[in-house]
This record gives sequence, structure tokens and C-alpha cells, in this order.
Amino acid sequence: MAQGRHSKRDRERMNRQNARHARKRAGERTRVQTGPQARDGAEALMPSDMNERPAAPQQPVGDPLELLLTGMAPGGDALGRHEGMVIFVAGALPGERARVQLTERKASWGRARLLEVLEPAPERVIPACRHFGLCGGCTWQHVEYAAQLGFKHAIVREQLARIARLPDVEVRPCLPSPQPFGYRNTTRLATTAEGRAGYRVAGSHTVFPVQECPILEPALQADLETVRAMVLDPGDEVTLRVEADPIRVGAFDYTVSLDSFFQVNTAMAAHLVDAVMSALALQPGQRVLDLYAGVGLFTLPMAAQVGSAGHVLAVESAPSAIADGRRNSRSLPQVSWLETPVEEAVTRTELTRTLWSAILVDPPRRGVEKEALLALASLRAPTLVYVSCDPATLARDAALLTEQGYRLLSAQPLDLFPQTAHVETVATFAR
Repeated sequence: MAQGRHSKRDRERMNRQNARHARKRAGERTRVQTGPQARDGAEALMPSDMNERPAAPQQPVGDPLELLLTGMAPGGDALGRHEGMVIFVAGALPGERARVQLTERKASWGRARLLEVLEPAPERVIPACRHFGLCGGCTWQHVEYAAQLGFKHAIVREQLARIARLPDVEVRPCLPSPQPFGYRNTTRLATTAEGRAGYRVAGSHTVFPVQECPILEPALQADLETVRAMVLDPGDEVTLRVEADPIRVGAFDYTVSLDSFFQVNTAMAAHLVDAVMSALALQPGQRVLDLYAGVGLFTLPMAAQVGSAGHVLAVESAPSAIADGRRNSRSLPQVSWLETPVEEAVTRTELTRTLWSAILVDPPRRGVEKEALLALASLRAPTLVYVSCDPATLARDAALLTEQGYRLLSAQPLDLFPQTAHVETVATFAR
């Protein structure tokens, strides 16, 4: 019987068998989930959806033009100016002269497609992936890695200066990932109309069959070869995740269910924890509020620092993450969990009637809701540490916190997402 004529049950059985074979070849266990809405946790940045630029019209606007690129925009596009209009060009670099074709034109800005690099920047390199430029995941594989770090540092500084009006804040150099490639411990694939696994085309819902993904850990790259051979139901999504139970980050072990969010770069998660703990500078006996706590990535090291005489209240709304967090902290009686959205938690007496030594917030990319942030500021904790994955929303929230009496002492960018324009930042506030 041809593979395409197998029943759905037969295909699911073969998918499970193929996944087991892939795990054996990869030398370690890997979790594979298929289904219409297979997920690896809210807010995870996947190669199928990391590029959120809107799809540009395919029809050209006007004649091609020559453009000098002078800067890098927060979304990862280079920018130049032509006749008073700012033009964003994906795949270009500051310092380059290029031929471009406008694809979208507004009153003061436009988007253009890169036609030809006339004078390449010294930071330009040959992309490692054959799908670069088509795939909606990596946007900076054409950028030498040291330059990526420099651009991310500059983006954080520019957003804090422009949006938060904090031009003089200390923005430290971006901490590099130990592995610029082969770092992702999870990925999510969509399916083509023919049932083949793939990623989405940049700025589009179109799915193309994927042949390689150099940013995945080796075990997932091995599994990707097997998944490519599967015939899936159109519309299905496939989640691959390297399984280590527990996942060890620094001195702590974490159980992470497939539906729970965890940092996609395990090696950099340890550096992120170190940066947060250094910013908090906790002492034994202190009370700490951990908001958007997830499975307890920061909860456990905070509990270790405050000791049995202290207290850590972890707030999380995702049921799977709460369950994992409680398991992960079961030997730490100084930790308690509150299962509710942060926006509701800030009105609870457990928060409002406690004198907090420090507050940690690690929100999704949209940042903290304004009313919730105002409520947190009213708690008047001496230290507030903000972990951000979007410099723009960090800057917006920093402006509000400074209006409420906090000072932004420093911002530490970390590169959890090499080959993309995304950057994590640990911002330290004090009052």
C-alpha cells in the first residue's frame, strides 16, 4: 500500500515509530508531538514564526534605486534614506550600498527588497543554511556573529534612549551564546498541503519543505531528517524537543512538560540565571516576588539565596508550568505558588500586604500590562529586576517605572537567539 493511502491511525503509529528510531540514531531521547496545535509553550520563538514582519506586497513600487544603508532597525532590517523617506531592507547591512526595489511605500517610510549588494560591508558572511532568505526564522545568518552582538547592544541602547528617554543608562555589552549554531533545544514545524513538514516562508503563511536547520541541537537535526520523510495531515504541526528529564541549568534541575515554556537555548539559560541573580543580590531571610515564574527557572536559585528563613512567592497562570514548578520546588518549603494571571495577582492580599525585598518580572514579549505595572510599583520594593525579550516593550515599561520613582541602573543584553534580531535583556531598577 502506498504511504499516502495509510489510515490516520496507521500514520500516527508510524510517526511514533519513526520518532523512536530518530531518538536512537541521535543518541538521546527527543520528544515529538504531532497534532493540529502541537505546542512547546506560549511565547516560544520558533523558526516557523520568529520573523513577524508583515508580508510585503509582491508588486514593485516604482523603479529600482541605489541606496546607502546607514543603520540597523530593531526588527533586524537595515535602513537607509531616500528623498526624505526611511527605507527598510531585509538582508542588508549598515555601511552597504545596494540596489533595492520598493515593495511598500508610506508617507515617511517604505520597505524594499534587496536586489544586489553593490558594496558589501565587512561584517557580511555567507549564510550557513540553504533556506536563509526564504525561511521566516533566521534573519541574520548573513551577519558575522560579533557584529550581531554589537547590533543587539545598539538596539537595546537606542530603544531605551528613544522610547524611555534614558540615553545615559548603562547598557552592557551583549553576552554571546557559547554556540551561535546548534543551540535550539526545540522547534515547531508546520505542514505543506502535501503533508510534508516545513517552516513558513518569511512574512507569509506559506509552508516550504525544510531540508536542514543549522540552529537546532544535533539531536533535533537528526530527528528532522526522519520527520521530513513522514506524511502528515495537512494543517498538523510537529513539535520537536530535546528531552532531558530533568533539564539541568547551573546547579538546579527542572522538570519541563511538553506544554510548559522553557528557554530554547539551554546553555544561555544558565547565563541568564546568573545575570538575574547578580542583579537581585539577595540576602538570607528576604522576601521575593517572582512574576511570570514559569517552571521556576529563577524561583529555585532565588529560594536557595534567601534560605529557609526567607520566602519566594511564584506567580504563574499556565497550569502545566505551575505543576512543573511545584514539582521542581518540592524540597524548598520557602517557595509558595499562586496560580493566577499577574494582572489579577497584583490585587491579592498575599502581594499587597507584604513588604517585598525584591520583585522579578519576566513577562512575554508584550510586556507588563500598564495597570499591573503601576500596582507593582506601588509595592515599593527596593529592587525590581525586569527580564525582557523585546527592547521596545522594555523601554515602554521602563518609562513608566521611572515615572513611579524607580531608577534604571543598568541593562544587560544576552544573546539567547543567535542568527536572529531577538535579544533578551536583564534590566535592574532601584528606588
